[in-house]
Amino acid sequence: MRRTIFLSIGSALFAAACGSGAPPSQECSQLAGGSAVAAVRASAGTPALALDGNLATSWNCTSACWIDLDLGTVRQLDAVAIAWAGLPATRYQVSASEDGVSYAPSSAGVGASCQRQPLSATQGRFVRLAIDADAAQPGVAVAELRVDASDVPTAPPTPPPSGGPVTQPPPGRVADAFGVTMLYPSVSGGESWSMPADPRSDSRFNPQNPITPNADGSWKMKNAQVRMEVYTSTGYDGSKIRTYARDTLAAQGYMLAPNDWRNVEITGFVRVNSASVPTDDVTWYARGGRHSAPIPCEGSAYKGGLHIDGRVRFEKESWHVSYKNASYLQATSSLIGRWVGFKTVIRNVTVGGKTAVKMESWLNDNADRVTWAKVYEMTDDGTYGGDASACGASAPAMPITWGGPIAAFRWDNAEDVDFRWLSVREIQ
Repeated sequence: MRRTIFLSIGSALFAAACGSGAPPSQECSQLAGGSAVAAVRASAGTPALALDGNLATSWNCTSACWIDLDLGTVRQLDAVAIAWAGLPATRYQVSASEDGVSYAPSSAGVGASCQRQPLSATQGRFVRLAIDADAAQPGVAVAELRVDASDVPTAPPTPPPSGGPVTQPPPGRVADAFGVTMLYPSVSGGESWSMPADPRSDSRFNPQNPITPNADGSWKMKNAQVRMEVYTSTGYDGSKIRTYARDTLAAQGYMLAPNDWRNVEITGFVRVNSASVPTDDVTWYARGGRHSAPIPCEGSAYKGGLHIDGRVRFEKESWHVSYKNASYLQATSSLIGRWVGFKTVIRNVTVGGKTAVKMESWLNDNADRVTWAKVYEMTDDGTYGGDASACGASAPAMPITWGGPIAAFRWDNAEDVDFRWLSVREIQ
């Protein structure tokens, strides 16, 4: 069950600290409800003042400092919200720990009057906000601090490599040019893309970082932050997107052009050779454009994630950065050092006479290109959650039913990854 760890402050206070209207001002106010933390400590000062629900009081420091929140038990950590009093820190780091001794960096940021910092694939009991000495000058103060967290799901036992909650594709399915089974039929004349022999010369493929060929025909990416973009045949030009208003996008069915990626089957094979954060994930996503802070409402997506430790889940990003995360399931064993195939399927369906979005994740655990198992399935009919009100939605939890100009292959904190047989197709 999802529950917000609420550090002694109501949403009205955060709304007052943040203002209203623009997406950044709504980032903190969307964390509401829940229960208090078990304890708080800090390197100096009076840390309880960051939890007292009073924006007129604050925890202060003038040199290198940190404040720890003890949640009482190990939780799934989704985000930290900070309301600064006065000038914010020029930069800070959020770390997590299960024992209060060893901390692993989870996220970093720069100060704003109200800051919500997502924490990707992080579990812990203790959450630490740390500020460097020079970033704290001439002095910083945190008026209120809280954490958005959820219970750690109880996953089924890890299946053998060929196992998982197996749902085999129906018989008679055809293969693509790589010999990879296609789960759903393509739209006749619809958009499709397959990775060419040398993707560096493909104008529709933007890896955004250098890639190099391997002897076996696969390709290598050595970077800690990867966003490999695939465009439709129209290409991508953000200046030609006329509106980000959610109701308008839902009505017209696309963000940039009528042939935007909408009902898609996204396929890719990866071998993770090294990862500094083995709980992070590889993610295939679509239903939006570029995800960047300057234009947050362009960054909508459904994201199918396969974590390096074998867990799977979906995430709904109503705008960048505003997430609703589904619960984890354990689908396989660690991805380190072996090839696996992963598919994300996103398509519109009708539920109760209204348009909803069906999401599926499929795993080819032995990388034979044929033996696919469905390992996750969910539907967003408008009751799943999310908050698109910052982008003009009349219903904050509305499904992301429109297409977008970019489909992407994404991973973080996996510094050496080989990939091959990438494809994106519009499906029936």
